[in-house]
Amino acid sequence: MGKEDRMKKKVVFFTELSRLHDALENFDIQGFTGKTVPVKLHMGEIKNKYFLKPDFVKIVVDELKNQNISPYLFDTTVAYSGLRHSKLGYQKVTKLHGFTKIGCDVVIDDTGKFVTVEDREYEVADHLVESSHIFALSHVKGHIVTGMGGAIKNFGMGGVTKETKQKMHHGSKPVYHEDACTYCGLCAKVCPFNAIEIKEKTWKISTKACFGCGVCVDACKSKALDHRGADFQYVLACAAKACVQGKNVIYLNEVKRIARSCDCDPFAGPIICPDIGYLVSDDPVAIDKASLDLIHKIKPDIFEKENHISPFKQIKYGEEIGLGSSSYELVEL
Repeated sequence: MGKEDRMKKKVVFFTELSRLHDALENFDIQGFTGKTVPVKLHMGEIKNKYFLKPDFVKIVVDELKNQNISPYLFDTTVAYSGLRHSKLGYQKVTKLHGFTKIGCDVVIDDTGKFVTVEDREYEVADHLVESSHIFALSHVKGHIVTGMGGAIKNFGMGGVTKETKQKMHHGSKPVYHEDACTYCGLCAKVCPFNAIEIKEKTWKISTKACFGCGVCVDACKSKALDHRGADFQYVLACAAKACVQGKNVIYLNEVKRIARSCDCDPFAGPIICPDIGYLVSDDPVAIDKASLDLIHKIKPDIFEKENHISPFKQIKYGEEIGLGSSSYELVEL
């Protein structure tokens, strides 16, 4: 075995949940014994059909309990309006979606503490800051802002406060350079929020409609658009690092019900790739890269085709800032 092979991160792949115990044994699950551990997950938006199902989450929770671990389900409030904008509202959603019947507490955070990564501050949720061990349960699916959402997205957006979420989106809004614009209309075509309008030789953006995804910046071939602060997928990776650096984290990705859009979207369909299975790793970059590779073997470039942005950017940025490694060894059970 060469040096390159020794540096590869292990990612375990399995298709039957009966192999979950065996998959976890490949990592330091014993180090979690006796700990109270947040299980970081997204518990779904109202009317969404594809989020992680309570029956599956209960199997994971029961396995952790069998390891003498005390788990609780955990997420943060969201920046947009709706029930999940407040702790009380999100708790109502968890009850409606069946997460209060799993056999452990459900905790929703709305406050945090600042952590600096790459010279930027991210307000990380209190319970994540205070935890030495974390279990990440991520549903892999498409996302109109990041191409795909997985383990990195689970923490980079889901692990920080709504104020930090808003700042991340605001800093990724486009800055327009009129002299370079060719008025080709591509930015308006790919904008998922219909925020850009081009008529003759005029370019307009609705600041209210713009969500700060940066898809238009990526699409502009004439370099007439820049990010106000930084690429959204870059700050996403930085925020994820702020949440997990110095922590003992095991990541489980469910690669099933792979919809075009995310679990925050009430109308996330259609399904764009057949079910694949489950992945476990202790590296968020490796597990997301492996998830993407498995999906692209079946549906090449499906996320970029559907959402007009490459999800591999978050992998690249995650590796650049030391969040994890894109080099992995896939172990099939």
